Amino acid sequence: MPIRSYQPGDEQIQASIYNRAAGSLPGFKPAKAEEICRRYQAADFDPESRCYAVERSEVVGYAVFGENGRISYPWCLPEAEEWREPLLAAVLAAMARRRLPEAWAAYRADWSPVLEFLGAQGFLEKRTMINYAGELAGLPRRDRLPPDRLVEPLLREELPQLLSLAPPLFSSTGAQMIGEYFWNNRYYRFPENLMALKETSSRKILGAYVLVIDDRFADPTKIDAAMPCFRLGAFGTERERHKRVNGLFSCVFADEVDGELMVTLDPV
Repeated sequence: MPIRSYQPGDEQIQASIYNRAAGSLPGFKPAKAEEICRRYQAADFDPESRCYAVERSEVVGYAVFGENGRISYPWCLPEAEEWREPLLAAVLAAMARRRLPEAWAAYRADWSPVLEFLGAQGFLEKRTMINYAGELAGLPRRDRLPPDRLVEPLLREELPQLLSLAPPLFSSTGAQMIGEYFWNNRYYRFPENLMALKETSSRKILGAYVLVIDDRFADPTKIDAAMPCFRLGAFGTERERHKRVNGLFSCVFADEVDGELMVTLDPV
């Protein structure tokens, strides 16, 4: 068949195709076959979620998708770019057979050929990820809250209130998964850093924030902030594969005034 699913040994050619097809793009980092092998050895790996275009018995392009709906750009050798649309169609057809509700992709803002192709296929820009890093000494700080606000650890039984702060942010992720992610996550060494901003009198949750503090994780000043990587702890990305970054701060709120309170509050 011109387009087939994964077969053992495809990792090497997949890495080679990606490196040739994406090598000239800004911030390119070569793929390694051993890294692909490691991912494909996971217990939940599904060979049918990988599509390979074959020409004269040689793989010339591929595209993949995950159960969360994320798809890859159809990477093809330069001389085989006519396979891009058939590969995308094969991925979308496989997703439709599984009744997955939507397909989405995440790529760098300066990867114009990729974004232009996806746009031409009907994909719309839905969210922009921007990474910020700053020295604590240079950021605005407050050492106390107004008397009608308090901060306490966020309890698991308060999860419904957290979800109600921004329903679209959490709409694709079930409450149980979010609960497991935040309260049973082996990468959180300091569970008390999941905090809630509350109204003093009613204890109603007005916002929440999480701090990821671990010297084993990446230094945020030494990573490529333009790469569309999801960060461990970032609200709304609980279903995704994450990069772990030391010092990450993420917050969610319904009112910007309360959001500013959390951002400027001294966490110490």
